Amino acid sequence: MRARFVNEHINFEKKRDPLSSLGVGQRKLIEDWLEEMDVKNYTINDDLTIDVNGSVDLNDKDLTKFPNYIQFNEIFGYFDCSENQLTSLRGCPRITYDGYFSCSHNKLTNLDFCPEIVAGSFDAYDNEVEFSEEYIRLKCNIKGKVYMNLG
Repeated sequence: MRARFVNEHINFEKKRDPLSSLGVGQRKLIEDWLEEMDVKNYTINDDLTIDVNGSVDLNDKDLTKFPNYIQFNEIFGYFDCSENQLTSLRGCPRITYDGYFSCSHNKLTNLDFCPEIVAGSFDAYDNEVEFSEEYIRLKCNIKGKVYMNLG
């Protein structure tokens, strides 16, 4: 217990903000955003990444980007951030285990920060740039089909 206290004290001094050091302020921001976006069955990990035991439907939420404090990690369902105005996928999950990933109908010019692994399909059509299947599969290990601009 004493070692933990010492570590926390050191963190306070480095950051000079006890709430940030403990993750309390950021954790509350994350919880509030997830509630606003109607994300359920989530766990906020010690590193403040977010796991979801289910799907995440962020379709048509008027997002231009994910807040800098949002970083999804593992999703046990689908992850849909289509029909927004996203210009970056920063904040998207690292893995979707049981479903698809959709970033269609956004303003993306690249797929940086897309998931490393998608168990289902990957939908990336109707963005600023027409992504090739080769490019998409280079960015992500996809177990299912790839849907892209039909030209």
